[in-house]
Amino acid sequence: MSRKILIVEDCFDLREILGMVLTACGWTPILAETGREALDKLKREMPSVILVDMRMPDMNGFELTAILKKHPVYRHIPILAATGYAGRVARQGCLAAGCDDFISKPFAIAALEKCLINLVSTERPSAILATTR
Repeated sequence: MSRKILIVEDCFDLREILGMVLTACGWTPILAETGREALDKLKREMPSVILVDMRMPDMNGFELTAILKKHPVYRHIPILAATGYAGRVARQGCLAAGCDDFISKPFAIAALEKCLINLVSTERPSAILATTR
């Protein structure tokens, strides 16, 4: 199972800490500060999951998710929404936008890794088709 993760987070400190911690947990992080940078990195790297901050300047996580879920190559990649908003309404908004799961900041690394493992271990027919081409 590939454990490559694209982390899209505009806060430098959080992005770097997530990269270091997830590396220690066996993940291979690809770091992006903006949605546009994430799209650029996707041209060179194919992660098994994407962790996206929903509130970013320029292109927010909702806009990035919409682009990814419409794209024939990237739409199969599971997206974990990360936001400072908590609660049912925030979760429903992220899921309605196309995200595959939701985690509220601040989060424990164990909770984050559990979400990530669940996302990459879920059988996704479109992911299987994309990797057989």
